[in-house]
Amino acid sequence: MHMNTKPLPRSARLTRTSLSERAATKLRKLILRNVLVPGSSVTEREVSEQLGISRTPAREAIRTLVGEGLIVVSETGRLSIANPDFDAIIDLVQVLRALEALGCELAAENASDAELTSIKQSHNRMCEAVADSSDFKYFDANIAFHRSIVAASHNPALVQTHKLIDDQLYQARFRCSRQQGRREIAIEEHDRITKALLARDKAQARQAMTLHLTTTIHNLRAIEEEDSQSAE
Repeated sequence: MHMNTKPLPRSARLTRTSLSERAATKLRKLILRNVLVPGSSVTEREVSEQLGISRTPAREAIRTLVGEGLIVVSETGRLSIANPDFDAIIDLVQVLRALEALGCELAAENASDAELTSIKQSHNRMCEAVADSSDFKYFDANIAFHRSIVAASHNPALVQTHKLIDDQLYQARFRCSRQQGRREIAIEEHDRITKALLARDKAQARQAMTLHLTTTIHNLRAIEEEDSQSAE
């Protein structure tokens, strides 16, 4: 299955600087919304035609999404939208849970006051976005919250390893973030994480993050079950 190469409306085309970054953002949204179906092929030409850009920024945008795990490259060089196995996703989230729990513990000890304030601000943006009609406003705030905690650990090895795992979970985390009924629970869990960090309570911060990502695993299993029942 190929991308629809019908050009986007002029207002949606990219005409200013940072074309590759903006193209990557648009492609990412198309993938996360399942407009580009998992397993379908994608080419530089199709991306450049649909977004109204040259092949060079299209190539750079694709490279960015390959790095994020949203587009995969076969042994023959064929590009396609990632179609991750559900069990593999759960395995990755289990690893992520351990990494972010450690990140919370280290951040409680090592984060500067400014970094803790930034984490609190990310949490506040999530709260504001709960009822927002834009899935991406909430999703972006959620990603920023988690990554800012890991960054505040001041452990480069942890940051690098976390990014490697987290980049492969864009689709899974977006699916969870779109569940309106589960957002309130996530906000409550983030609030406990934030309070523990502000109190510099390492044990409580670690425990709160572990619980939060355990909930994420339960949510993913529930979504998968709902999808299976809908397909029957």
